[in-house]
Amino acid sequence: MIRTSHFRAVLPLAFALALAAGTNSHAGTTAAPIAKLQQYQIDPNKVFVAGISSGGFAAVQMHVAHSSTFKGAAVYAGGVYWCAGTGGAATALANCGGETLPTNQASYNSTLAASETYLDTQSALGTIDPASNLSGQPVYLWSGTKDTVVNPLEMADLNAEYLHYGARVRFDNGYPAAHGWESPDGELACGTQGSPYMVNCSTNGAAYDSVKTWLTMFLGPLSPRNNGKLSGTLSAFDQTEFGASQNVSMSQTGSVFVPKACAQGKTCGLVLAMHGCLQQAALIGNRWVTEAGINEWADTNRLVVVYPDTIASSAPGPTNPNACFDWWGYSNGVDPNYALKSGAQMSVLYAMVQRVTGRP
Repeated sequence: MIRTSHFRAVLPLAFALALAAGTNSHAGTTAAPIAKLQQYQIDPNKVFVAGISSGGFAAVQMHVAHSSTFKGAAVYAGGVYWCAGTGGAATALANCGGETLPTNQASYNSTLAASETYLDTQSALGTIDPASNLSGQPVYLWSGTKDTVVNPLEMADLNAEYLHYGARVRFDNGYPAAHGWESPDGELACGTQGSPYMVNCSTNGAAYDSVKTWLTMFLGPLSPRNNGKLSGTLSAFDQTEFGASQNVSMSQTGSVFVPKACAQGKTCGLVLAMHGCLQQAALIGNRWVTEAGINEWADTNRLVVVYPDTIASSAPGPTNPNACFDWWGYSNGVDPNYALKSGAQMSVLYAMVQRVTGRP
């Protein structure tokens, strides 16, 4: 594992300031008590995963490893499965994303072939769900042309990988966007790179909504987005009962948005949504969960949204100073199984999905 100081220097996902929490006028309410995550009536055909940057890499891992559970994925500025291999953070930065070169391009060396070999091997061994599950599944990919943190070539590799396994892919890679999650609620202009890495883009002069694009892929025609006060509730839940701890660089609490209809027992879907490096709640408050633009669609289309959260950590425990999700094997110091169903952080995340869905 490389030195913490070096990691901070080469990973330009670091924010300049710890920003105070902000709340959108239509974001629902945040309950003060920290509650237990509940089970809801979840349609097993409407369970999805989404993520940005480190959360995008983690979303790919969750989707591939648990393809019997997840029926689609939305990945913003992520990369191929097991991209970092066994090389740790140094390999992750050099090959996959996080290191900006003097040329103002993101460092990149293709690991696509190694990824597919590993995926096929683990599928055959049963350490992940069968790769054949990916065939026909909807996958949404986003890569901005101005992204200098995760090279667009890395996302092109991910596109090739999903197509190789027969997924039905929509690849949005034509917007002049900097590194970030795209949403009409994003506070930064499309081509602006910086905190909190939430951008809004436009097409033909109108605001684009990438979340609408992938939810339409996943669910079909949608009920209109709720642009007013949400009927659902955004609240904190206890992550420690699922194994969240300093050892896996996860916070004591995460956030969950529950539409009123879902709370009343109606059948709903589920989205597991993961932020990027240094978008943790301890640093930017609820800006990720309120600017992502998922809750506004979830409220009217019966989707529970679980937002797990990370914490920064350093030696002698996991070296993860930027609070990234684990896509190179930092958990418990070193986790060679980080991309498998048995991965330390993967197990914590999946236990949350099991709770909400009631799936064994």
